[in-house]
Amino acid sequence: MESQRLTSSSMARWRLIACVSLAAAAFAVGVAPSIASAQSHFGPIRSAASVRKADIPNRGTVGTAARRAMKQGYLVPNQARYERQKTRAARQTSAKDALTAPVNGALAPVNNRAWAGINDTNSAPPDETSAVGTGRYIELVNSKFAIYNKTANAPISAGSINSMVGAAGTDSVFDVQIMWDATTNRFYYAADDVVSNTNNKIAFGFSKTATPSSAADWCKFAVSAGSTFPDYPKLGDSQFFLMIGTNLFNGNNFANANVLAASKPKASDTCATYLSTAKIANKGLSGGFTPVPASEVDNNATGWSVAIPLATPGNKLQLYKVTKSSTGAPVIGTTPTSVPVSSFAVPPAAPQKGTAFKIDTSDTRNTQAQAAVDPGHGNNLAIWTQHTVKGGAGAQVRWYEINPATHSLIQHGTVTSPSLYEFNGAIAPNRQVNGATTSGGKAMLMNFNTSSTATFPSIKMVSKVGGGAQSGPVAVFNGTKPLTGFDCTAPAPNPCRWGDYAAATPDPSTKNRIWNVSQYGAGTPSSTFATSRTWNFIATP
Repeated sequence: MESQRLTSSSMARWRLIACVSLAAAAFAVGVAPSIASAQSHFGPIRSAASVRKADIPNRGTVGTAARRAMKQGYLVPNQARYERQKTRAARQTSAKDALTAPVNGALAPVNNRAWAGINDTNSAPPDETSAVGTGRYIELVNSKFAIYNKTANAPISAGSINSMVGAAGTDSVFDVQIMWDATTNRFYYAADDVVSNTNNKIAFGFSKTATPSSAADWCKFAVSAGSTFPDYPKLGDSQFFLMIGTNLFNGNNFANANVLAASKPKASDTCATYLSTAKIANKGLSGGFTPVPASEVDNNATGWSVAIPLATPGNKLQLYKVTKSSTGAPVIGTTPTSVPVSSFAVPPAAPQKGTAFKIDTSDTRNTQAQAAVDPGHGNNLAIWTQHTVKGGAGAQVRWYEINPATHSLIQHGTVTSPSLYEFNGAIAPNRQVNGATTSGGKAMLMNFNTSSTATFPSIKMVSKVGGGAQSGPVAVFNGTKPLTGFDCTAPAPNPCRWGDYAAATPDPSTKNRIWNVSQYGAGTPSSTFATSRTWNFIATP
C-alpha cells in the first residue's frame, strides 16, 4: 500500500523550483531547534522545467523522514512522546453514543450551494484545500487539481498536481496549498515535491492572470532543501511577500521550524523576469512548531505566522513576523511573541460508526490562518486561526481571533460536544477585499468534521456575527459511511489517516460569502481503495 501513499500525501520537502529559476541557497540545519543552526542559504530559484533534467539521474529511495511522513501524514518532534500522549488521551476519553442535534437560529450559517469535489481512490488522505478569486475557484487534493468558474459545479479544467506545479511524473507531490491574493490579483500555490532522498523540494508558483484555466497558466518554481525534509508546508502572505512555513527534519530528527519568504510578482512580471529579480530569505524559528503563515485578505505590510510551542500540553500560541527591509528584501523575525490561551493537549483519535477503525485528529497544530481588518475592533488587523485539541467527547475545535499588535486575544470560542468528536476545522472572516471595494470582517464561519461510535464522519459548520453568540452546529453533509480504505491498515497506535487540513476562504467579489472544502467517509467493510471524499460548499455566516 505504500505505493498508493506515495502518490498522495506527506513525503517530500524543501526547495524552490519554477518555470524559470529564482535565487540560490542550500539548507544548513542542525538537530537542535536553534536559530543559528537553522539560518540557511538557498540556491538560486530555478524554473521547474529546467531543474528536472538535472534531477533525473539523482532519483533514488526516499529519505527516512519522507517515508515516515507518508505513513503518518505529518511529523512530530518526538514520535514516542506523541504516541504516549495519544494513548493516554484515548484511555481518558469515553465517547457517548447520542448525537447532538444541530442548533439553528437567527445567527446560524446558511449553506447556499454545495457539490462533490475531486477525488482519487488511489491516493489518501486527500489533504483537501481550495481558494476563491474574482473569477475562479480552485480545489486541490494530493494528486489532482480542479479549476472552476464560480458559477458552475463542473470544473473547466482538471489534471494532476504534478502537471500544475511542473514536477516530473515520477516525483511525489503532496501537502498542497492554494491561496488568492487581492494585492496582486493572482492565485499562489505551494506543495512538497520529493525527487529522492537527497533532493527534497518545495514547489511554489503563481497564476499568470486572475483567471487561470489550465495547468499551463502558472509560473512554476521550486526551492531545494537537499536531504533535509521540510514537512507540512503552509502558505500565507503579506503585502510584499509570499510566505511558506515548514517543519524541517533530518532523518528522524526534528531540526527546527522554518519560514521562507519570497517577493510577490509585479503586475508586469513574466515567469522569467520574476526569477531574475525576486528576493528570497528563510530563517529557522526559535521554540516554535508548525508555523502557519496567515493569508492576508487586506493589504497589510507585515506578514504573520502562528505556531504552537515545541512541546505540548501548551498554554500559548506564538507569533512570528516578516517585514520589508530598506532594500526590499524580506526580514524574518526568529524570536516569537506569545499569545496566552487556555491550556490545550493532544486529542485522542475519533471513533466512527460501522468500524473499529478510528480517525486521526492530529496533534494540536494550527492548520490554517487568515489575517483581515475587523471593523468591529477598531479596524485593526486580526488573525483568525483554529486547531483541534483534547476536550468534549474527546476532540474539540478551538478558534481564536488574535490582535497581533498587542499579542492578545480579541475573542475566542470552542466547538465542543459531549457526544461527538469534532476535528479538522477551517475558519474564515467574512471580509471582502476587491481593489478599492471592502466590506465585512466582523463575522466568521468555521467548518469542521464530526464523528462518534454512533455516527459516521460528517461535515458541519458554525458562525459568529459581530458581538453575538457563536451559533450551534449546522449540518453541511451528513455522512452515511465510514473511512475504511487502505489508509486504515496501520496497526495501533496509528489511526486511519484523515486529511491534515480543510479550507475556508472569503469571496473577494461577493460580500458575506465563504467558500469551503472538507471531507467525509465513503467506505465499506471490504474497501481496498481510498475512501475519503471531498465536498465543496458556499455558506453565509
